[in-house]
Amino acid sequence: MPDIPNTNPQPEESPSGGGWLEYLAWIGAAAGFSPALYWLGKAVVDSQQLRDAFIILVVAGIVMAVEDGIFPHKPRFNKNVLAALAVAYAAFFCAGLFGVFANVMLTLFGVSAFIVSIGFACFDRKRYVLAVGGAFYIFTILSFAIKIFDLPLRVWAGKLSAFVLSKFNDTVQLFLIRGQEPQIAMNVDGASYLVATECNGFGIISSCLVLSAVLSFFRKDASVVKRLSIIFISGILGYVLNSMRIVSIILVAPIAGKENYFFWHETFGYAFFIVALLLVFWISKQSRPKTPQNG
Repeated sequence: MPDIPNTNPQPEESPSGGGWLEYLAWIGAAAGFSPALYWLGKAVVDSQQLRDAFIILVVAGIVMAVEDGIFPHKPRFNKNVLAALAVAYAAFFCAGLFGVFANVMLTLFGVSAFIVSIGFACFDRKRYVLAVGGAFYIFTILSFAIKIFDLPLRVWAGKLSAFVLSKFNDTVQLFLIRGQEPQIAMNVDGASYLVATECNGFGIISSCLVLSAVLSFFRKDASVVKRLSIIFISGILGYVLNSMRIVSIILVAPIAGKENYFFWHETFGYAFFIVALLLVFWISKQSRPKTPQNG
């Protein structure tokens, strides 16, 4: 009897659920990067500014997943998972071969690659995992740089704020208070204002950077230069809006009085923070190419 070809479509072979070796590789990577993960967790707990940026990253990732119908599933190992794990291990073993800065960057890159490997195992959308993983790597760099850029950011914020205020008032003075922990102070109409650490704008700048990163990395219609330009513009936007927040607080302070100063300080902080995020989202959307309409 002649063989009758089977016309029923055969299901594609699904990726393996993973054996003990794959899970052992994950456990080994988690153990190797545990000091870095502990340091990152402690930095987020200790810094309100980093917490804000981390929350923005998580919320942006969740919203993008819901909008595009991307949902997690039981871990499945495939070549992308193994490749990301290999990159993580390579970064781990190479981290001690170079200078301090390069070693830190490699370690943080390895941590991000480890997170990406978990994402590849639990999500089917490669572009989504890479977008969140890339934004997470930027977040880890910001976590490392928060203390380094504290004083420079306060100086820059103070200079831009003083420049804007000088257009309305001739008595504006900006000066540095030297000491073990240098402080930036501003004098306006005889009243002194301290540009403290929480005024350096790191929170709003880092939140703008991670939001723009995850939005631009997730796009498939933009070049690398365009993606990096969006991230750079978003960072500048955060810096400018933080300086405008300082200007607003100083202008309102004499009217509001000392008893209401904290209220307006917090109100302007949250208001400019929300405006910055909305503008970053708008910039990311506006930079998309318009779809031609038929007819």
